[in-house]
Amino acid sequence: MTYEKRVAAGAILSIAAALGFGMTTTANATPLSVAGVCPNVFNEPAHGGGGTGTATDCNLLITFGSDGSISTEVGPQTDYEGIEDALIGVVNNTGKTLTSFNISGSGIFGFDGDGIDPYAHVGPVGTNPDNSGYGGPLGYFTTFDNSNGVVNFAGGIASGATGYFSLEEPISTSSLPEISAPKSNIPAPSTLALLSLGAAGLGVVRRRKGT
Repeated sequence: MTYEKRVAAGAILSIAAALGFGMTTTANATPLSVAGVCPNVFNEPAHGGGGTGTATDCNLLITFGSDGSISTEVGPQTDYEGIEDALIGVVNNTGKTLTSFNISGSGIFGFDGDGIDPYAHVGPVGTNPDNSGYGGPLGYFTTFDNSNGVVNFAGGIASGATGYFSLEEPISTSSLPEISAPKSNIPAPSTLALLSLGAAGLGVVRRRKGT
């Protein structure tokens, strides 16, 4: 990790919410209010660009509430592999299946081969298409750039259940990712294609009427 990246990762990121979702943060929660959401990788050997495992649980725990709230708790360590990467746990208390949410933070999608999968000895299950090594059993990513994207869960996380995934860069009280509502307001690719075709069709009709 370069000095510039460490400075950027240490910069204070504001906590944002979208579509009316509120968000609160509990700093340095030890132990986390819901323990065991993330795997214990303490003393696991180094993988990829990472070091020996250091985390016994989540570095960051995100809880989605039934009232639309999003709360976070920072774990007792800032990374799971002794250098820079964060292990993120998710608790779904929304009352419905959680399939995805938006997340952003400096360089968090700059994956470099030391994701949680080899440390936890897990891989994608079921229909999970993830090939990054960072998604855990269910997580996979739709990225817009190195700092912005969507975390998706194959099959979703049922209400009352939990999941986990990992991201590049450490988590600390001064370097929290921005998390916002599930992407239910973002049209699926097929919908976008239909909208594009519809717009094109309207253009043709208008041109014919003008002739």
